[in-house]
Amino acid sequence: MADLAENQPDDAPGFDQRIQTEDIAFKPSEMLPCSACKRMNPPNRLKCLYCASELEIRPENATLIRPNLRKLEGWERGFNVILCEPVASNQFPLVNAASFLSMDPDDLIVIVDVAEPLPLVRVESRVEADVLVAGLASLGLKCSILADTDITDDKAPVRLSKIELREHGIAVTDFNTHAVTEIDDLALLIPGFIATGKLDSLEKKGRGGKTKLVDETATTSDESILDLYSRNDPVGFRVHLTGFDFSCLGDDKGLIAVENMRRLLAVLKEHCPNARLVSNYRKARPALGQVWEIESRKDPQGLKRSGFGKREFGTVASTSNLRQFTKYSRLQWHLL
Repeated sequence: MADLAENQPDDAPGFDQRIQTEDIAFKPSEMLPCSACKRMNPPNRLKCLYCASELEIRPENATLIRPNLRKLEGWERGFNVILCEPVASNQFPLVNAASFLSMDPDDLIVIVDVAEPLPLVRVESRVEADVLVAGLASLGLKCSILADTDITDDKAPVRLSKIELREHGIAVTDFNTHAVTEIDDLALLIPGFIATGKLDSLEKKGRGGKTKLVDETATTSDESILDLYSRNDPVGFRVHLTGFDFSCLGDDKGLIAVENMRRLLAVLKEHCPNARLVSNYRKARPALGQVWEIESRKDPQGLKRSGFGKREFGTVASTSNLRQFTKYSRLQWHLL
């Protein structure tokens, strides 16, 4: 007993070798004061244990912190940690990286295997994002940070009604205002699609709050779109199949809108050879869904007729990848 007492560290009160093989407590000198409530906190925390205020992180403590990541709501403005350089999943400690990001290793593989810059995780604060970037760098992953306020996915690209090929670039016409904008530095061409789904349901309300499905109808649709960006415009322009004049194709214009969209992409790439073509959205979509989920909502429709003299409660569940594609499109501009 005397030997145990002699070997007990002076600066670690309560350490007992009969219970612990090593001292795992932080020393008093390592504790951090909270600037808000003045209480001391362990150096491996991002927020105060008592008042939840953000703590000032010392550089030497960055690798100790294990962020407690939570899933942000779609309306929240956060910060995206972007994998900058593609890396093979067998070239870094995958399990450690997944644990650090609070992810399933299989989900991380889905993102890494796309082999292009994609978001790894979305967090609520810049401090948290900085800690993640530092921690991932120590594991061999080079990442950057892109704020939701910079992506501005709630602001759609300008919809176009017409494109004219000019000697030096192109001229685009706004679908709503008919304003013409000349672009002599077309930098990006990003083809994609908008996939929407709708599920109409009729339910019969029973006793005790129980419901019985009476009828259900599902509809889906895909629409090809094309985003264009100049080098100095982060908002960009968008071509939809409907309401667009494909006369710039000349004799190559066909009767099928989807085919005209493919021809338009080829014509623009040939006319503006310096523009970078990014055509991997379909391949990247499953990986994007790990961080930037597709939008879904469920709206009540009230009482609807379901037969002669019958009325049931109707609901409509809808999904759309519109904002997800807009985020992906804006990410490409920020990578220029």
